Amino acid sequence: MKSLGKWVGAAALALVVALGAPKPLVAQEAQLIVAQSAEPVGLDAARNNLQHSLNVAFNIQDRLFDPLEDGGVGPGLAESWEFTSNTTLKVKLREGLKFHNGEDVDAEAVKFSLERLLDPAIASPHAARMQQITGVRIIDPLTVEFTTSEPFAPILHLMSIYLPIVPPKATAGTDPDTFNRHPIGAGPYVFEKWDRGGDIVLKAFDGYWAGKPAYDRLVFRTIPEESARVAALLTGEVGLVEGISRNSQDMIEKSGRGSLTNSMGIMNYIGLNTYEKPFDDQRVRQALNHGINRELINKALFGEKAILTAGPLSPRTFGADLTLQPYAYDMEKAKALLAEAGYPEGFSTTLSYPTDMVQIQEQAQVIAADLAKIGVKVELRPLDRSVMVEQYRARKQDMYVYWWDDNPEPDRYAYTLFHSNSRDYYYKNPETDALLAKGRSALDRAEREKIYQQFDRKLYEEAPWVYLYVIPVAYGVAPDVQYEGRRDGFLFMRFASPKNG
Repeated sequence: MKSLGKWVGAAALALVVALGAPKPLVAQEAQLIVAQSAEPVGLDAARNNLQHSLNVAFNIQDRLFDPLEDGGVGPGLAESWEFTSNTTLKVKLREGLKFHNGEDVDAEAVKFSLERLLDPAIASPHAARMQQITGVRIIDPLTVEFTTSEPFAPILHLMSIYLPIVPPKATAGTDPDTFNRHPIGAGPYVFEKWDRGGDIVLKAFDGYWAGKPAYDRLVFRTIPEESARVAALLTGEVGLVEGISRNSQDMIEKSGRGSLTNSMGIMNYIGLNTYEKPFDDQRVRQALNHGINRELINKALFGEKAILTAGPLSPRTFGADLTLQPYAYDMEKAKALLAEAGYPEGFSTTLSYPTDMVQIQEQAQVIAADLAKIGVKVELRPLDRSVMVEQYRARKQDMYVYWWDDNPEPDRYAYTLFHSNSRDYYYKNPETDALLAKGRSALDRAEREKIYQQFDRKLYEEAPWVYLYVIPVAYGVAPDVQYEGRRDGFLFMRFASPKNG
């Protein structure tokens, strides 16, 4: 099937040249086809964590809040909310909302949805994200109150993504696996059908709180071969595609038959074992930051589309200190720092990396070549993902390349990767712990921003990582489709519309 997919992709590309402009997607009814590289595992947002599953599920099941580009939240099924104390969040629902099956969207549904998410029998991958919530109470039919074990500012962002609200009667009365294949929600689209291995078809929901979406039908189609996905876009078969490499992005841009829109990116970094020599010395870590030519890597491998990072927070993440400038490529300064730290001749080390990262082999080779110029001899260790994770957790790596989602909420990765109560694998600092604890407990947004900027500056100086770059993820969009990629990375297709419709 793989070779057939390549043949189909090549034939479709040839067809583009022969036929000229693609046929319009919109015929008698407005229909949008979205091509994904893998088929969803299930469609119940509470039980799935894979991007391809959630891209579909989030169009069916809605949440209390709408995630915003800056990491904040806006109204969703909830029209308003307030922290009535440092550990109490009161949420007011919109009046008159219905689920797709006619059940009321009310406080009982919200309470049921949270308790279901936390139920071990459901085995939700999102349950741990809600562990700070210790209670939920119905105040009146449209008002619900959440209590947390301690002040926890990220609760709003986490609920805007990971707490799908579902109809209690239909959900409780349906076998979980059946519900996973045929979900019900209050989102912009109603599930219509899914034949395993075939299209997933959704239809617009007239009663959606933000108004009926622009497309009457939304179809998710699985096309595993990248060449075939790109060909489907360029011939007008589909309106949007995900999972496209930089070469394919260049092809789409040059074709004149599609455009690109960015989304959440992949933030690559080199972690350092600060517990062991020579990386226990801040000067060595700073030297490595000065010893890698990020700008050249960006130009050679990513067509200058990557965003260089100065510290642990992506420049696109709330709380990043945008006055920080990435470490300058300066071999002489790097050598001087190494000499000052007692390594005038450099040293030998290893660089581990998972082989499934995007263009990782090329990145690793350039990094090793750059570091060799300042006397740091690097042995490359490409590893299978499972082995990489095992060694990472066992603290068996000296230097390692890894990545994290370029998330708009700083707590999402800063606490996970740098707080000693979380991983404590290669870095630990009580002052950093205190800043991260303050950052997640500060309910005032302006105060939170200042705390994370302080965290960003602190780790810029300490350099427990070699800060690399954010590689934006891009989607291909057909000429007759209007859609802007979102920072949360998910395909919320209620924001898509026919370009001239």
